[in-house]
Amino acid sequence: PGTINSVEWWLTYQAREVIACSRFMAREVVHSFELPSSKVHLVPNGIDTHRWQLPPGAAEARREPLVVAWGRIQYEKGFQVLARAVSELRQRVPGIRCVIAGRGSYLPELQTQIDMEGVSDIVQLAGFVADEQLHEMLQRASCVVIPSLYEPFGIVALEGMAAGAPTIAARTGGLAEIIEGTDAGMLFEPGNHHELAECIADVLADPAAADLMRANAATLLRKTYTWDAVATETVQVYRTALSY
Repeated sequence: PGTINSVEWWLTYQAREVIACSRFMAREVVHSFELPSSKVHLVPNGIDTHRWQLPPGAAEARREPLVVAWGRIQYEKGFQVLARAVSELRQRVPGIRCVIAGRGSYLPELQTQIDMEGVSDIVQLAGFVADEQLHEMLQRASCVVIPSLYEPFGIVALEGMAAGAPTIAARTGGLAEIIEGTDAGMLFEPGNHHELAECIADVLADPAAADLMRANAATLLRKTYTWDAVATETVQVYRTALSY
């Protein structure tokens, strides 16, 4: 890590301009590498929205109380918080199920947490899933949850939105920036399984609100997170760098 940090410090020092993917990361870069804030430009990550779009009618066909989450299975990704939230909901939401897809070093501890919560029958650790499997799950999902305790950006939130799934995310780092003030998703305090449970329950109980969330998310993606939008912002930074 020390070698990596020293190389990054040298690169940011030599660069005319620096790009950060979120305001959270911009603050980290300015603080860690002692840069003037004017040198750091915000250009978010983008996604291929067409890759995640569901077949026509798939969103309308969603009826299962299925919660989907995916990513690296590490402590800071917060999947243990989701397990506790589902445990809280099992008596309130008949038939609720949760699938967590991904691999990582925290997998044994997460399975232990699921067993301790008594939800091993309704929370499935699916391991690695191919894109086709993930898309099939998202066609049936009532919502996507990103329960990260720490997240510099949060590409999974964009992927969930592009798939037309109401997205619930922890209010942390870049995740909060994507959703805050957009009505394109719901936020909860990181680590707060009670608040997460309420968000999930609200989405499942109000299909009209979920549909509005999907529509707002689609608009947000088109305006800000397509690769065309990201490329346009990046070109502006390059023009600034070349104008010296």
